[in-house]
Amino acid sequence: MQAYFLNFHVKGEIAHTLLLSEPEPKLLVDISASAATDAEAPGFRYPKRVSFTVRDKKLIERFRKTVSQGDVIEATGTFDQSGYVPHHRGHVDTTFELLDFVHFSEQVGLEHEGRVFQAPLSARPN
Repeated sequence: MQAYFLNFHVKGEIAHTLLLSEPEPKLLVDISASAATDAEAPGFRYPKRVSFTVRDKKLIERFRKTVSQGDVIEATGTFDQSGYVPHHRGHVDTTFELLDFVHFSEQVGLEHEGRVFQAPLSARPN
């Protein structure tokens, strides 16, 4: 039997969170790998972001106690596709479930394959 997997590994800033209580508790977490300056996106700091779902109650509690908007995390998890779920004016068919994360207490550079990507100072929160 072949070992198949669908995993992700992401590092970025917390753009937004939303706690839903029904039909089951879950935390929606938007993560951005690139914050925008006011000149690039007036009044909208994170125009490019991806939404992740946290279902584990203990992980939701730890996340809400330790992380805020603008903080940097490195997270891992899994994803799958299912039927299309209505969302605003479109549909969502892929769920990214966040299974674990590490919180960074200060802004750090994003690294991929040995290259470090540093956000410009003007894009960081005051």
